[in-house]
Amino acid sequence: MRRIGYLVIWVWIRTALTFYFSKIKIEGSHNVPSGKPIMFLANHQNALLDALLIATHCKRKPYFLTRSDVFKTALLKVFFEFLQMIPVYRIRDGKNSLAGNTAIFERCAQLLGRGEAVLIFPEGNHSLKRRVRPLSKGFTRILLLALESNPSMDIGIVPIGVNYANAAKFPDKAALYYGKEIRVRDFFDKKDVSGSASRLKEEVYHHLKKLTTHIEEESSYEEIVHTLDRAKVDYLDPSGVNRIIEEGTSPENRKIGKGKVGLMNYLFRGVFSILNFLMIIIWSIFIKPKVSEPEFLSTTRFMYALLFYPFFYLLFIAGMLEFLNWPATSIICLAHLTLNIVLVKLSWED
Repeated sequence: MRRIGYLVIWVWIRTALTFYFSKIKIEGSHNVPSGKPIMFLANHQNALLDALLIATHCKRKPYFLTRSDVFKTALLKVFFEFLQMIPVYRIRDGKNSLAGNTAIFERCAQLLGRGEAVLIFPEGNHSLKRRVRPLSKGFTRILLLALESNPSMDIGIVPIGVNYANAAKFPDKAALYYGKEIRVRDFFDKKDVSGSASRLKEEVYHHLKKLTTHIEEESSYEEIVHTLDRAKVDYLDPSGVNRIIEEGTSPENRKIGKGKVGLMNYLFRGVFSILNFLMIIIWSIFIKPKVSEPEFLSTTRFMYALLFYPFFYLLFIAGMLEFLNWPATSIICLAHLTLNIVLVKLSWED
C-alpha cells in the first residue's frame, strides 16, 4: 500500500513539474548505477524544487536530507517521511538541536548499508547565485560511518549539477547533469580518516563545478552575470557557459543563446494571465508578499499550484455545469488545461 501511495504522489509531482517548467533537460542518467549504495550530492540553488526534480527524474528512489524547519506539524512530518525525506538540523535551529544530527547520520549510514540511495546537498544551504559554494563535511561523516561498519562496502558518489535558466521566475527551464560515479573506497584510508574526508570533499567540489555554472570571482560576480545575460548564454549548458567565463565573456561576439521574439513572449503571458486570472490574483495579493527569501519564491509558487490547481478546476467544472452538460464541460475543461500547458511550454524568460 505504501508503495502504491508513493507512486501516486511521485506521478502527481512529476506531472506538475512537467507543467511548471517549460523545459526539463536530463543528461548523464546512465551514470547512475543500480543495485549498490549510492550517495547523490548536488548543488543547491532553488530550495525544495532541487530535491523534487532529482527525486522524480532519477533511476533510483533516494532518501533525502531536508532542513528540519519544514517538518513543522505532525501532519507535515508524516507526509514528508512518507516521501522519504529526513530532517537535518542546522546551527540556526539551535546548538542543542545539532546533537540530533548524530542519529540522522547514523540512519543514513544504515540506509547505505542496505544498498539504498541517499541525496544530500553538501553546500548546507541554498543560494540563487550561480556558483558552487564550499562543501560541509556532513556527507563525509556519513560515508565514513558506513565504511566503519562495513569496510568492504562499495559506495558510489554521483555528483549532480542542478541548473536553471532563471530560478526565481516563471516559467523557467531546468537541467540536471548526473556526473560520473566516484568510488568512495578509492579515497578512503583508515590510517588517515581526516585526509580521506578532505580529499573526497575536494573531488566532489571539482566535479560539481563542472556540472553547473560556476562563477568564482565574488567581487565581479554581478558584472559577470550581467555580461552573460546580455550574451544570452544557455545556462542549461554549464560546460559551455563555464568555458566562456574562463575565456572572458564578450556580449558582442558571444550570442550563443537562442533569443526569442519579445512580442510573442508577451502575447503568451497575456493569454496565460487571462486564463488563470483568479489563481494569479490570489498568488499576487495573499501568498507572494509573504515569501521572505527569493530562494523560496519558485518553490512556494510550485507548491501553491500543486495544491490549489485541483480545487481551481473543481470550481471551474462546478461553475460550467450550471450552464452546460457533462460532455461540453469536459471538453472545455480539457481545452483550458491543454492550452495552459502549451502556453507554458512556449513561454520563456528574456
